[in-house]
Amino acid sequence: MFRSLVLSACLVGIALGLAMTAMQSVGVTPILLAAEQYEVSDAGTDMAHDHASGGHDHHHDEQAWAPADGGERFFYTMMSNIGAGIGFAAILLVLMNHLHARGRLVLMPVTGLVVGVLCYLAVFVAPSLGLPPEIPGASAAALESRQWWWFTTVVMAAAGLGILSLTTGWKRLLGLPLLLVPYSWVPTHEGAMFTHPDPQVVQILSELHREFIWAAGITNLLFWLLAGLLCVLVLQRLTTNPPAPDHQRQAGCP
Repeated sequence: MFRSLVLSACLVGIALGLAMTAMQSVGVTPILLAAEQYEVSDAGTDMAHDHASGGHDHHHDEQAWAPADGGERFFYTMMSNIGAGIGFAAILLVLMNHLHARGRLVLMPVTGLVVGVLCYLAVFVAPSLGLPPEIPGASAAALESRQWWWFTTVVMAAAGLGILSLTTGWKRLLGLPLLLVPYSWVPTHEGAMFTHPDPQVVQILSELHREFIWAAGITNLLFWLLAGLLCVLVLQRLTTNPPAPDHQRQAGCP
């Protein structure tokens, strides 16, 4: 079963990565490219921003290597999305299979969609309430503090939503503090979000920022709905037709 789960995670992750790349190419990448045209770099100053395609922070440094625009950038984006897709799919498959084995989860398409929504709330919505997705040129707090806050928020949100979904009675109340604690301190940047000297450019960047939040939110929602659905379909197949034990395969048994 372990080997089947690993192989399934790879296949589902490839499908998710390709789908995510296609969705980003339509809704997210054009906004990023438009914002990059107005990005201003000051001498001796590093710019950091969050592309929010998967919740990752990107640090820009004039000395750092970066893929060239066009095919090279598309390729590395696709490979990054596939890697993230495989990782997320592996986590979902293991957790969902464990819950199903314990009788806590029914393998139905609607269940996969519900799991996808919960993952979307934990991985995208919860961090975005404190640190909304940012476009190039936006000012932000220190990179390390944002990364740690993002990671802590996702873990606590996932734990809180898990408790609310899987427990009953008064135990559900234990999930609420986990959802609220991260917002007691959020690493924010003091001052204006966009420091471009041209007010018209600042207005354009503000509009692009609003569009980017919506595009990133819709893209991530579709990603997680597809992830939950594919994982349920895979587990349905694996549990209906379980793989034969290794000693049977080696002996040539059907």
